[in-house]
Order: sequence, then C-alpha cells, then structure tokens
Amino acid sequence: MMQPFLEISQIFLTTFLIALVMPIFWIVLFLVYFQYRRLAATEEKLFGRIINNVGRQMLLSVALGALGGFAASAALIFLGLSLEQIGLYFIWPVALLLLLVNPRYLCFSYAGGIVAVLVLFARHLLLPLYPVLEQNFIFESLLRIHIPALLVLIGLLHLVEALLIYAGGHRGSSPIYLKKEDGDVVGAFTLQRFWPIPLVALLVTVVAQSEIAGVSMPDWWPILQSILKPGEGQSLQYMIIPVAAGLGYADMAMSSTPRERTAFSAKWLALYSVVLLVVAVGSEYLSWLVLPGVLFAPLGHELLILYGKKVEDSRPPRFQMPALGVPLMMVLPNSPAASAGLLGDDLLLRVNGEEISDNRELVQKIENSYFMVLLEGMREQEPFSIILNKSTAAKAETKNSFQAQLKSHSSVSILHRSAGLGLIPVPDPDSPVYLEVRKPDPLGRFRKLKEKIISLGRINKSA
Repeated sequence: MMQPFLEISQIFLTTFLIALVMPIFWIVLFLVYFQYRRLAATEEKLFGRIINNVGRQMLLSVALGALGGFAASAALIFLGLSLEQIGLYFIWPVALLLLLVNPRYLCFSYAGGIVAVLVLFARHLLLPLYPVLEQNFIFESLLRIHIPALLVLIGLLHLVEALLIYAGGHRGSSPIYLKKEDGDVVGAFTLQRFWPIPLVALLVTVVAQSEIAGVSMPDWWPILQSILKPGEGQSLQYMIIPVAAGLGYADMAMSSTPRERTAFSAKWLALYSVVLLVVAVGSEYLSWLVLPGVLFAPLGHELLILYGKKVEDSRPPRFQMPALGVPLMMVLPNSPAASAGLLGDDLLLRVNGEEISDNRELVQKIENSYFMVLLEGMREQEPFSIILNKSTAAKAETKNSFQAQLKSHSSVSILHRSAGLGLIPVPDPDSPVYLEVRKPDPLGRFRKLKEKIISLGRINKSA
C-alpha cells in the first residue's frame, strides 16, 4: 500500500519541478512582473520614488504562488480532476470576452459559471431537439465537461487565493490620494497582488487494457469520475502533466488598514470557496445540487464583492485630515523618518515647537530647519517626540530649487520631498494631487471600438 504512494509522490514532485521551468510558467511570470512594474510607475509618478521594490515583490509572489500551486496540485490529484473535465478551452475565451467588459470579471467564477450554464443548456435543451449536434466536435467537447469537476476547480482556486490573500495580500500595499464623490480627498491603500501558480494536473485517455502502464491506484480513486467511458477491453489511464496558471487580487482599503482589509476579504472568500466545494463534490452524488452550484459560482462571488465594498464604503475614511496636526499614512522603510522612529498612524503636531495644520506647513518647516529637526506628536493617545536627521535624505534637487518650487505652490513637489524624507502624510481635503475612481462602463470598450470602425469607414470613403 505504501509503495504506490511513494511512486506517485515521486512522479508528482518531479512533474511539479518541471512546471517551474515550462515556457508557459515564465510567460505568467512576465505578466506578473509587468503588473508590478505598472504599479511601481504609478508610485513613482505620485511620490517621486518607487515605494515597493519590484524585485522583492516578485520573489514574494513566486514563493507564495509555488506554495499555493503545490497545495492545489495535491488536491487536484487526490480528487482525480482531469483537464478535459473542466473545459479550459471554453473557459479562457469566455474569460477574455468578460475582460473586455470589465477587468474584474477576469475570474474563473464568472467564466466557469457561464460555461456551466452553456453545458446544461446544450445537454438538456439543444441535444434532445437536435441530436445531430453531438457529431460536431465543438459541441461534443462542450458535452464532455463534467460540471462537478468544473465547480471543484473554481472552488479550489479561490480557496488557494483566499489563503494567499491572508498570507501576503497586505504586503506591497500602495498609498494613494483618492477623491470621493463629495469632492474631498482622503488617503487610501491600493491592494494589488499577483501570483504565478505552477500546477500539476491529470490528463485521462482511453487505452487498451493490454497497454496499461504505470502505478495502480486504489479502487476508490478518482473521487470525481471521468465522463469518458471505456469500451470492452479498454480502460482509463491517467497521466500527470505540468501546467501553469495565475491568480490576482485587487482591492482598496479606505476605512480600514491594509491588514484588516485583506483579513476580511480572505475570510469571506474562504467561506465562499468551502461552500462551493461542498456543493460541487455533493453534486457528484446528488444531481439536483448541480444547478444551485452553477448559479452560486458567479452570483455568490459577485455578492461577496458587493458586500465587501458596501462594508468598506459604509464606514468613515480612516485616513483623512483632522482639525489639528498631520497624520502619517505610512513611513517608508530605510528612510530618515524610519531611522528617527516614526511610524504609520503617528499624528505630528509640532515641528521645532511650532504647530502645523497641513502638509505644506509640515514640509516647509522641516525645510526651513537645520539638519536636526524636533518633531512632536501623538502615538496611540500618548505624546512622543523624536529627532529627524534631514542629512540622510536623498535629495533629487538642491535646497534652493526646492524652496523655489515651494513658493510656486507645487503640490507635487511638496509630496515628492515629503516622500524623500520617508513621510507619506494624509492628504489635505482640497489636495490637487489625487486619483479618481470612475464608475465602470461595461460597454465603453465596445463603444470605442465602434467609433474607431466608423471613423475608419469615413476615412476610406473620403479616400
């Protein structure tokens, strides 16, 4: 009994290592790197420097992604979930179409739910009316999709995503200045993480019993049976193959800290995943659970997102300017502010004994000081004072040029200099530097495409 397990484990580990060097996995790595570079460019534009090192982000994502992929692969092998059962050839095109509608719909819960509905429609409505369709290759491939297996894949990937969000979703969060609907600018953190996932999956084929080779599995395996039915003198043979995938997480913490927000999201996503997995495995034995599972996959995920957004929006912003002092959203590591002992959430009240009421006053009074600056404030309802050594700051411009920019009321320059000291303060309510969240326009991309086609037609006619 122990020998087959050891042989399977050896094959599993070898195949998993192969997945790490496959070209498709490196393509996923490149896409993850591109996303982190894009985020770094936004940080540099807003604060004049990259806050989250891209290399460090990549190392953390690869490490956590490999752990998540290993766990997901073990579950796929244990359940006996094979690739042809889940219909990836149908899921990816649907997912890409949903991406054109809205980037956040690029998710297996939506694409997989739509494909599952198509399978039910084809199997129970189209096929009885038009039996000849079964001879069509595309239609036949669609009918081969095993809905319980598809739902298990969706639930399993989201459970891995929930664990990754909890373990590292808050790391690498980026501070931003966000303009609300009422016009005030508040502080927030964007939470964007991406994980390349190496996977080991099964591929099942029908072979003659005389051609069967490999390791014999116990009679209870696989838990999710394949739709493929071997004929007389034939049997099913499973092969372990390397594949790759990618998971992503995007959220915003405005009324909570990044850690609080990711813990909240991970908890509810894990609950959604467990419920979906229970329904999916149960539908293998109770056919009436198939339809509830198909509906719950996309609708439950959408309700989860809407609920999370409602909870975050229903509370007052956490990072907004008070009547007195300047709160710090973040203190950058390896900076003069960090060396002095300042922390995020500190409230700065005085610079060299003089009170401050906004970001401009904070930076102006620091710049007007000599190298050693006395900062006083409150930390967790207790007063504190520290000495900030300006001489360790890496200056992008001379003091004279910076003073000139201060006089010209350059808010961007003030923010860049503040970040140069390691200080990311809460924004002033009327700050001219901010990002604005626009309401999604699902048909916007299609409308632009239509306008380009019409414009191209006019050019051709005029030519």
